[in-house]
Amino acid sequence: MLSTLTQRAALLALTLTPDGGGGFAESWSAIADVWIALDVVSATDTVGADRLESRIRHRMILRRRDDLAAGQRVQVGARLFRVHAVLDGGPRDAFVALQCEELP
Repeated sequence: MLSTLTQRAALLALTLTPDGGGGFAESWSAIADVWIALDVVSATDTVGADRLESRIRHRMILRRRDDLAAGQRVQVGARLFRVHAVLDGGPRDAFVALQCEELP
């Protein structure tokens, strides 16, 4: 399995910073650099408001970590992915799978 983890990626977490007006400014900060295997699972096209929208879903495999959560993002080069689910078989598994959608 290790030989298939061939792409370098950055795990990103949302950071909320007070803006001084009672709200928060959102930013994404890297929490780790990891090696992943990236596979396309499905792709669909839908008609949105005056445009065609494409959704591409991926599965990412990486070494098991305790700081993964749905809602985080993964950056692979210039590509950005939203994590929809973390498929973790438990502490005995060495790897986890992330169900992701590529952001435009």
